[in-house]
Amino acid sequence: MTGAELAEPVRAWVTALLDWLVGGATIEGLLGMLGGPTMVDASMLVAMLALGIGLGAAATGAGYLLELSRAGRFLGGRDRASNARLTSASWLPGVAGLVDAVNAELDAAATERVAALRAADEFSRGLSALSHDVRTPLTGARGYLQLAREEADAARKDGELAAADARLAAMSGLLDELFSYARAADPDAPLELGPVALRPVVEAALLGHFPEFEARGWEPTLELGDPAPVVEADAEALARIVENLVANALRHGAGPLSVTARPAGAGRVAVGFSNPVADPGALDANRLFERFYQGDASRSTAGSGLGLAVSARLAAAQGMGLAARLDGDVLTVTLEARLDGAE
Repeated sequence: MTGAELAEPVRAWVTALLDWLVGGATIEGLLGMLGGPTMVDASMLVAMLALGIGLGAAATGAGYLLELSRAGRFLGGRDRASNARLTSASWLPGVAGLVDAVNAELDAAATERVAALRAADEFSRGLSALSHDVRTPLTGARGYLQLAREEADAARKDGELAAADARLAAMSGLLDELFSYARAADPDAPLELGPVALRPVVEAALLGHFPEFEARGWEPTLELGDPAPVVEADAEALARIVENLVANALRHGAGPLSVTARPAGAGRVAVGFSNPVADPGALDANRLFERFYQGDASRSTAGSGLGLAVSARLAAAQGMGLAARLDGDVLTVTLEARLDGAE
């Protein structure tokens, strides 16, 4: 059929359709239009429309396949370290949203990569500092042992051996903190949560450091309420957290320690460990729980900078919160825990 032959039935069918619309668009007229000799022509027009729709759908599908193929080539050949982003000028529905979603994932991956690089760099620098902290007492111990070997005076030899022992003990403490951090960071480390009375745990930590408090003339104060709270915790992990908080107060504090408990709402209790510090400007409260962080830039204080990081890990593993703030020259580290039996 030629184009002219095809156009004639189409024209006739359109004319009949217009006449029906102008004539009142009655049901009888529609039946007559569809049932008359133009029915074949109408069927041909419907077939042409169906063909057009099919071709349009095929073209749209091809457009989507082209965009997906182009996006796949871009992602497959893209350098992961580059800032290149997927672009598209397509009008197809959903393509712009797909491009935005892909670019959002690329941005998130780039952010994670930068954070991982920074964490690795920080960890490397921390390990270097820790190795220095371990090497220093080890070198000192060797020196005192050498002196003791060559010392004829028994009293002086005993003093040199005692000094060597003290430095070896300091090194052992640093290694213990590193081991504790590794255990606290292990997601598979077993924790058994149950009711733990808070007062005995805090009192044990304070009594363990009584000689140090006494040497400084500090008298800790303890205000836990009556009765003291019973929290949901792993007894060993909670004791380690409290021990680290007390040790940190002794190591960096410049005055007596105060331990106070107060309700934190929603079945929780907040236990604050507060004491003044000599140089508040040297401390960044937001970084106290980072690995290897020490407020003293010269690292002249004892410790590895891992104690509070261990506490933060252990607290998180038990559903607790640990935060720090500076109010003037007073540093407060607050442990928030769930009360036993709270809903």
